[in-house]
Amino acid sequence: MKTKLTRQQLALIAVLLIAFALLKGGLIWWYLSHKNQPAAPIVVSCSNLQAGCQLPDGSRLQLDRAPQAAKPFGLTLRGLDGKPPAVEFSMRDMDMGFNRYQLLPHGQDWQANITLPVCVTGSRQWQMALKYQDKSYLIDFDTQ
Repeated sequence: MKTKLTRQQLALIAVLLIAFALLKGGLIWWYLSHKNQPAAPIVVSCSNLQAGCQLPDGSRLQLDRAPQAAKPFGLTLRGLDGKPPAVEFSMRDMDMGFNRYQLLPHGQDWQANITLPVCVTGSRQWQMALKYQDKSYLIDFDTQ
């Protein structure tokens, strides 16, 4: 026995299919727009970067000398395996251009030689954003 669907039933099925398609499209859009967003950075307090700073994951960050604008200094990251980390430098309230460095392997460590630009306002307050794999750390420091 064949049953015919009424117009109301067909309209209800059409509305349900459209609602399902919109829901599915919205979920796909949300996933694609959030899939590659980095985790919020963890703020790390480090009073003396020359002495070294223990990061929450157990790795250790250290500078070879006190950072000064326009003078190179070395940065070493110890106790980290995996993909090469990167570090970005910025000022808290000022655009200082592109200051991103890829750390290179050096034995069991990762290293980079950093040169920060001079700020025309005389500000010495910098932020270092260390990023690797799914981790991101933010460290405030001052130059001399």
